[in-house]
Amino acid sequence: MDTHVKQHDPEAAQWRVLLALSRELFQTDDPRNSLGLAGRAMADLLRPSGALLLLRNHRLELIGFDSLGAVHGADAGHRLYRAGMDRLCALDGAGVAGPPADPRLVAVAAPAHDALAVLVVAWDRDLDGAVRGAYQRILTSILELTAGALGKIEARLVLEQVIMEQRAHIASSAAAHAAELLRRDESAAEMRLLSLTDVLTGLYNRRGFFVLAERVFKVARRKRSHSAVIFADIDGLKRINDALGHDAGDCLIRDAALVFRQSFRQADVVSRLGGDEFVAYTLDDDRPDAILERIRANLHAFNLVQERPYTVALSAGIVQCDPMDGQTLADYVLLADERMYADKRQRMH
Repeated sequence: MDTHVKQHDPEAAQWRVLLALSRELFQTDDPRNSLGLAGRAMADLLRPSGALLLLRNHRLELIGFDSLGAVHGADAGHRLYRAGMDRLCALDGAGVAGPPADPRLVAVAAPAHDALAVLVVAWDRDLDGAVRGAYQRILTSILELTAGALGKIEARLVLEQVIMEQRAHIASSAAAHAAELLRRDESAAEMRLLSLTDVLTGLYNRRGFFVLAERVFKVARRKRSHSAVIFADIDGLKRINDALGHDAGDCLIRDAALVFRQSFRQADVVSRLGGDEFVAYTLDDDRPDAILERIRANLHAFNLVQERPYTVALSAGIVQCDPMDGQTLADYVLLADERMYADKRQRMH
């Protein structure tokens, strides 16, 4: 293996750098700081001669990195721009478009199904197959962590423009205890949880929801605390995709995720299950209907303030969890899903 990757214990060294990157990324509120952290991780692990990051959101954004990982501006004249655009247009199901023609380049993308970010990295030497594979794995981890962190920062900034008030709420003692349990997880578990994030919205994905919510659910059952599951579905996503295109559909998903996240406390577990479906688990809420009222109020506020070619609308269902009835968290999710569809049918008539 290349001398820049091969160390006394290369895998452990890589994990230490990636774990440090993940912690620092999710502690910063500054996108440029996030990019700088990613650049330094690339420089420390791989010693490239340069790199280019392409971010596809409402527009295509280009970020360059020098050999030391420092961030600088970039445009279509960057030497790696064409290789990056080729990867955006020619991805396979794994999110990597095969070895580029230039043996000195490696390109990775995230997410695999519809790339929102592509990272192209260059060296001053040719890379053999084994080195290329190792570099692809490391760069994929760096890109996924960076994209997830940038997504969360973007979500927060947009939400602050819409609702000019502080989102954080004082958590109850049971919720604070659950959050403290999560903070005390070992570093390996912390790294694993960071990988359970939906890149498009910055919320937890399906696995992330059940990993985190199951822990809090068990605490609530043991303490016999009130809790609730809320299931929501975006109204009219297929119509927006058909009429305005999938970019507009992705924007609608992000907008709905922001409004849904804003309707809960920081200690609540909020997730995008996939497609147009969201779910949340909240502790100590003895007035569950108040959550639905908050969602409706926040949707109304968002649609009044934001200019969009569509209206953000959610159908939602909520079910209280009885700590004595023996049902699983998955059972409550299904019940909340059924109530959501009942709400959707009622609103359609």
